[in-house]
Amino acid sequence: MDEERRVPPFAEDTLALVTDAAGETGEILPRDEAIDVITDVDRFTEVDAEDALARLESRGYIYFVDEQVRITPTDE
Repeated sequence: MDEERRVPPFAEDTLALVTDAAGETGEILPRDEAIDVITDVDRFTEVDAEDALARLESRGYIYFVDEQVRITPTDE
């Protein structure tokens, strides 16, 4: 993984959660639903979820369109 795109482990975990939840809908998930999916895991609070999404967006793993989280396609 490119060092410039690397995110902390908790953000990687949230990316996996969001990707799994969005998988059946074409990699698009409403932002509120993404927060719910992340906070369903006991160790994540809403603040954690917001922070993780912000980090993922700043590193290009996700992006937002009309309050929907979209997973950036990868070559992997």
